[in-house]
Amino acid sequence: MAHLDFKKLNRQMMVYRIVQTMLTGLLIVLALLFQSRFAAIGKPDQFYSSVVAAVVVQLLLLWPVYKLAWRDAGVEIEGIMPNLKPDQLAALRKKRLIGDLWKFCGVSFFIAFVALQPDAKKGVGALIFLAATLFSFLLTCLMYFQCFNFSANKRIKSLN
Repeated sequence: MAHLDFKKLNRQMMVYRIVQTMLTGLLIVLALLFQSRFAAIGKPDQFYSSVVAAVVVQLLLLWPVYKLAWRDAGVEIEGIMPNLKPDQLAALRKKRLIGDLWKFCGVSFFIAFVALQPDAKKGVGALIFLAATLFSFLLTCLMYFQCFNFSANKRIKSLN
């Protein structure tokens, strides 16, 4: 078997680790911001409700996000294989496009959901939904990057 060069994939995984660190920092800042905002309006229990709602959404999205990350890692590993034919390259390109389309749809859903929510001053429960939505979005992004790195590492180890 030919030696496979995983340098590009390892760089991508390093970038994903850096993005995970930044997203974790953003999640902490948003959590502190929402916690103080809920405390200011006298409803600190709603902060915990929004965190629980975000965790429930994560549990619902765990399997689809993991499968997408596993598939994307597989596409990246297949792209490393030597001597790929033009039809194989076209199939990989199509798989990448479909994966990117799924990610775009997920991000678009969260953006539309946040943009269409009423202002917190107009809607009584809008702040709790906004917090839960933002926490869910950040946790979903974190979960995708972690699953991708896990899947890629697992596939690299199985090839070596």
